[in-house]
Amino acid sequence: MGRKTPMINSAAEKIAYNQDLLTQILLRLPTKSLIKFKSVSKLWRFIISDPDFCLSHTRHHHRNGFLSPTALLLKGDRFCPPSEFSIVPLKHYSKVPFFHYIPDSHVKILQSCNGLLLCESYRQSYLICNPTTKKFRRIYCPSNSAYNFISKCFVSFAFDPLTSPDYKIICIWESYREPCKFNLDLYSSKTGSWDLCIVSFEVDEDEQEIELNNGVFCNGRIHWCGYGEESLYFDVEKECLETMPMALPSRMDAPETCRYFSESRGVLYVAVTYCIAVCLEFDVFEMARDYSEWNWKKRVNVGDAVKAFPELELGCIEYYPGFSGVYIIGSEKQEEPMVVVWADGKIISFDFRQGAWKMLYDLGPGIKIGSLYLGDDDHLHYERFHAYQYFENLSCL
Repeated sequence: MGRKTPMINSAAEKIAYNQDLLTQILLRLPTKSLIKFKSVSKLWRFIISDPDFCLSHTRHHHRNGFLSPTALLLKGDRFCPPSEFSIVPLKHYSKVPFFHYIPDSHVKILQSCNGLLLCESYRQSYLICNPTTKKFRRIYCPSNSAYNFISKCFVSFAFDPLTSPDYKIICIWESYREPCKFNLDLYSSKTGSWDLCIVSFEVDEDEQEIELNNGVFCNGRIHWCGYGEESLYFDVEKECLETMPMALPSRMDAPETCRYFSESRGVLYVAVTYCIAVCLEFDVFEMARDYSEWNWKKRVNVGDAVKAFPELELGCIEYYPGFSGVYIIGSEKQEEPMVVVWADGKIISFDFRQGAWKMLYDLGPGIKIGSLYLGDDDHLHYERFHAYQYFENLSCL
């Protein structure tokens, strides 16, 4: 090949040494490419590592005010060690060793929020992790003397890089001394400190059950799913606790088995399975924008997926679902969300708009999520699996 002309060399040098122009080019590149490009030069590393650039890059890649997940992390409650989970790629295959950079031997994911993970460590601490940059921050619960008498403790996480680079951690705890009375502590990454007991409330456990261990961040609020008439959400900006309805329109004459609580593009969803002899169906409900009520959206029949994928073995056990979990995520190209279901070791999705099933991913050989049997008596469909969205991003901690 011939040598490059002076004109080409001159143009390349102008770009390479013009920081403003180079920044605008780098903002448009994928996250994984930027991680590699840090080694190009000191200037490139300086630009890509700058917190302002990291925030601008995340905001540059939103779609209609929302970020699109790169993958789903699937995790069971009982059968899997805390640090093990399955990765389901949504955009491209991404094999990320999520916790190899953390010295703790056991890490449990509690929540995913716009690119950062809230995890619990066996060291009695919590970790805010960014698997993309391989960075984490360890945060301890406040050294409050009342914590010596805690009977229950639930931690949630709020982070929206499109509005602020800061995040907050919500810790709700109950004392042995005052059963059914809960206190809420709030940690801010901006101040690096806890505000103690900013809210206190009571929950009558005889009347309703609220899943305080499963917070969902949406519209600047942390929401908790309930099984009674009402549940709770915490407004992060106003630092106040509010109620929301949880009574769902009756759709089936059968008791509920499970509620799967999630959000997509600023809308809350609940998928409900039922205790019936052959359970291959579930209902999807959508919360009104003003939080006034839940509306029925659609009944989804997983049995219809077998028509599209005859190789599926749903393995339905009497009075238990023939699948292992349900999650609702946003579709990158459409406003309507899609339902993700895992069954028989495969991840399938249902498109609301097209009314069609699609194969997302096959987890491969071995004991898998939704495979028929783990042992002589254990069926993986007995276990409730959780899904956590993963976003490739450069967010700083």
